[in-house]
This record gives sequence, C-alpha cells and structure tokens, in this order.
Amino acid sequence: MFYKKMQTLKVKEVKPEGWLKKQLEIQAEGLSGKLFDIWESVGKYSGWLGGSGENWERGPYFVDGILPLAYLIEDKELYETARRFVRWTIDSQDEEGNFGPDASKDDWWSRMVMLKVLIQYYEITEEPEVLKFMDRYFRYQLKTLILRPLTGWGKARSAELLYCIKWFYEQRPEEYLLELAGLVKEQSRDWNEMFRQLPFTRPTEEYYNWKELELFSKDMIPKLMQFHATHIVNVTMAFKYPAVTAWLTQNEAYAGLQEQAIRKMVKYHGVATGAINGDEHLSGSSPSRGTELCAVAEYMFSLQVIMEIFGEAKYGDYLERIAYNAYPAMFTEDYMGHQYLEQANQVAATNEERDWFNNLPDSNTYGLEPNFGCCTANMHQAWPKFLKSLWFKEGDRLVSMVFAPNSLTTEINGERVCIETQTNYPSETTVRYEIKEAGAQPVLLKIRRPAWCRQCSITCNSRLAEFREEEQFLILEQGLRQGDCLIVEFKAEIFISSWHHNSLAVERGPLVYALDMEEEWTAYREKAGISDYEVTSHSPWNYALIKGKEISVANVEEAAYPFSKERPPVVLKARAKRVKDWKMKKGTAEDVPVSPVPTAEKEEEIRLIPFGCTHLRITQFPYCEE
Repeated sequence: MFYKKMQTLKVKEVKPEGWLKKQLEIQAEGLSGKLFDIWESVGKYSGWLGGSGENWERGPYFVDGILPLAYLIEDKELYETARRFVRWTIDSQDEEGNFGPDASKDDWWSRMVMLKVLIQYYEITEEPEVLKFMDRYFRYQLKTLILRPLTGWGKARSAELLYCIKWFYEQRPEEYLLELAGLVKEQSRDWNEMFRQLPFTRPTEEYYNWKELELFSKDMIPKLMQFHATHIVNVTMAFKYPAVTAWLTQNEAYAGLQEQAIRKMVKYHGVATGAINGDEHLSGSSPSRGTELCAVAEYMFSLQVIMEIFGEAKYGDYLERIAYNAYPAMFTEDYMGHQYLEQANQVAATNEERDWFNNLPDSNTYGLEPNFGCCTANMHQAWPKFLKSLWFKEGDRLVSMVFAPNSLTTEINGERVCIETQTNYPSETTVRYEIKEAGAQPVLLKIRRPAWCRQCSITCNSRLAEFREEEQFLILEQGLRQGDCLIVEFKAEIFISSWHHNSLAVERGPLVYALDMEEEWTAYREKAGISDYEVTSHSPWNYALIKGKEISVANVEEAAYPFSKERPPVVLKARAKRVKDWKMKKGTAEDVPVSPVPTAEKEEEIRLIPFGCTHLRITQFPYCEE
C-alpha cells in the first residue's frame, strides 16, 4: 500500500452551498462562461477542438476549470462546452497512444493539464473509455520518454504528471505505472533538492539582469539563468513534489521536507495574504512586489494534493489563508476582470512601468488579458477545485479539513452518508453540521482546528460534545447519527503578525485585513468587448499602526457574499499615524519602511476590511511608537 494519509473525494461528492455556490454562479456569469464565445484562445477555433487556433496549454487550462464549475452549478450549456473539448481529446488519440493537436504533438506539458481534466471528467461520468484512454497514453509515455525525455516546462512541472499517474494507479494498480512514475521522477527537475538548499533567498534580479537576458533569444534565456527554478508558477506547482515523491517512494520522511519547502518560501518570498511573490520570478518578501494569479490558483491545488498525502492540518491553514485572501482580491466582483499580478500593498492598479522582474506595465490592472493570457485561461480552476479540499476520508472517518458551506454525499463502510455544512465562514467562524442521512453505523468525524483558534466549543443536539485533540484535529468521541446537529464554534480574536521589515498585518480568524481605500475605476482600453480598468484613489495610504493601541471590531454583518467592497462582512478600527517619507514611486508604494518608524503626524482612526474585499490597500503596515 502506497504512502498516503487520507483519501480525496470525487468531484460529484461535495457540492457548493451558500456563498460558495453564489461565487461559482458569479464566475459562470462572468468570464468563465463567456470566454468560449469572445476569446479566440479557447474558442471554437481552438487547436483542442481541431481548429487552427492556440494548440498548447490554454484550451486544457480553460477546461480544467470550467468542467467542474459547470457540473457543480448544473450549468448545462457550459458543461457541454467543456465536454466538446473532452470528446475531441479522446477521439484524437492515435494508434501509439498520443493525443491532442498535431501541431503540439511532441509537447509533454500541455498533455499533463488535459490529463487533469480527464480525471475530473471520469469522477463525474465514470465512463470506462477514459481509463482506457489514459492506459494507452501512459504506456505510450513509458515507451517514448526514454527516447524523448522531459524538457522545459514538462521537466519543471512534472509533479502534475506524477499526480496523474498516482490517481490512475489508484484506479488500476498496474506495475508499469510505477516504472513510468520512476522514469518521470528521474527526468524531473529535482525540486526536492532545491527546497532543501533554496539557493534563491532574494529577489531574482539580485541574481540575474533581465534586460540583459532579453537581448538573447527566448530559447537561450533558460540556458543563461535558472529560469524554471525561479518561475513562480513552476514553484507553486512544485510545492506538491515532496508529497508525490513520498507517495511514490513510500517514504514518510518527505513530510519534513514538505514543511521545509513551504516555510522557506514564506520566509523569503511570502506576504501576509498567503501568496508567494513572483513577478514573474521569485521576487522577495516586499509587499510592494507582485504575485501571479496562476501561481495562486496552482498553489491552492498543490495544497489539496499535499493534504491528501500527508494529512496534516497546517496545510488547511495555508489553503484558507490564500483562498480567502489572495485569490478573491485578484478579480472584479462580477468576475469580468482579473489581474495578472497582485500586490499586498497596492495603492494603484495602473498601466505604467513598475519594478517587476520581467512583467509588463499593465500587469496589475483589471481586465481580460493583462500582461499575458495564461491567467485568463487558468484562473477558473481555483474555486471549483477548492470543493475537493473541504472533506477527506481517513479510514472509516470523515475529515472536515477546510470550512465553507457545502453538502457532502459519500459512502463510508458501504453506507451512504449525507452531511450539510452551514456556515458563513470565513467572515464568521461557527460551523454547523447536519447529518441528513446515515446508515446503521454512526458517522465518525474529525475536524481541523485552525491554527489561529485558541478556544473552541462543540455541541451536539444542543449538548456539549466530548472530543479530544490530536495534532490540531478535534476528534469526536461519539459517532453521529441521522438527524444529529453538530455545531463547532471557533473563537476568533484579533492577531497581529510580523512580516518583511518588521511590518505588521492585522488578522482575525482566517481573514487578513487591509486599509479600506476609495477606488476610482477608469476603463482605459477594450478587447473582445471587455473593458480593461485602471484603479486609482485619492485616499491617504501611508499609515503606520501605533504599537500597543487596541484594534477593535467595529461591525459584523451577515454577508451573502464575503468579498464585497461595498458591504464588507467585518470592519475593524485601528489607530495610526501618517508617515510622510513613505511615498509612491512608479505607481507603487515604496517598500514598507523598516519599523519602528519616526513620525510626528497626528493620530487618526483608520478602517480595515477583509483583504479579499479590496482592490487597493495597505496590508503590511510599518508601526510607530505611541
């Protein structure tokens, strides 16, 4: 039996409810539902539909998100769009076992993404043809990789392929798959070694000069720098590499390396939102630097795989931080515009030159395709796949890992179990489980205790329930039966965390809070009928928090949608002073000054709202003495 602590549930076993269902519906009404008709990269001329259009990663990226999205909200038209790509892909398989557009037939990377699509499609439909297709392809890979090994993107992103092989082996445990996985690992970039050593602890420009590199051809650049090792999307995809290595080698020791990998990246390149900075390559821990939308979405998926294999609660903490803070702030509320890059301290989102490592001036504006189209194609997967991170199985026990409103229908010990989770989490921190259906055997439940929670209580049918805590999990001593109602109350307190240059971030529960700034939206161009926007503000932003002053909860309201700028679910009040010497440069707040900072300005009250509600903000503040 291969090393794995928990079992991920299938796409169709966890359905969205409450605000999460509303979020998916907004997404489908926005760009996710419109791109096929308006954006040629994933439209009817796509190479992944046999057309003359883009034939590499964009079609697979797009379907990887819209397939589960459409299924989860029962959008028949969008599901049929996704299914067209899947059926064409299956029909494209040749006699050798390879598949996809002829123009990119030798590319390994784009096929890895489409394999992830097929995994989800099979979990929804259980069509045996999918397993036959994957079997033929993996046998083709085993024969062909020896002659044509992984290179470039495929070599850097091999964790995606190892994940797919792992999934297929769990459906059909055949020996050749282990041989294939070993060969893939042998040809992969050695991310485990990089995470052990982490040679890049500073922004990439301190190691390489991009303007000099641009003088060479695109093919030459990866030979002149560690391009793939510093590329932010590669890094967040590779976060799962220690986990899939642990599965393959049956070696639990990789759990330590897994923790080390993420902790090091957070230390040297992380910001308070949970994101890892990279614009487009690792860019240090300054909150004025950018993080890429693709990197955020892929980090979320990597954490799902990591949780399945290592089963540790702390990865649920990482996932909630990035999913409930970094990800939603990268979109307009109607999902009709997105950023390519997001800054934790973002005081203007404008089309002007900034000190990115190698991204374009429009990277942090909101629109259809700022900077580059990969994020336009890939942004759809995060929320739909997030559903599979909510619940896991561990033997005969269900594990509630990440909290959001949902309904679960699965089998435990051969008996059907249905649980409805009602919650306004993350804006509120009470979670209610109703056992709608259970068999003769009681349902055993294990619930993650978030790291931010020091006190919690559990009641079952209005009576205190007994539980014990093991490794940050609350384990109920009693089994649950049909009709039972379990309520878990996590007490959320205001917490101040410390970051780059001794800057401070304000947190409460799973949410990070940021300065509430006025936002002025101005359309500055249009493409495919979609307006791209700059966002500016006349609000003052250069504040330092006054150390020792109380930060209080000013308002909490029940929110149908937790990421609304106009109606934020929680508002905090803090005391602060302006720092006159902290100014803007090239459309960006200068790097946060090292604290404590001197200031003779008057004391003011400032309003803080959840980061995910903002598009302009300061999130990591300097502090001053009272």
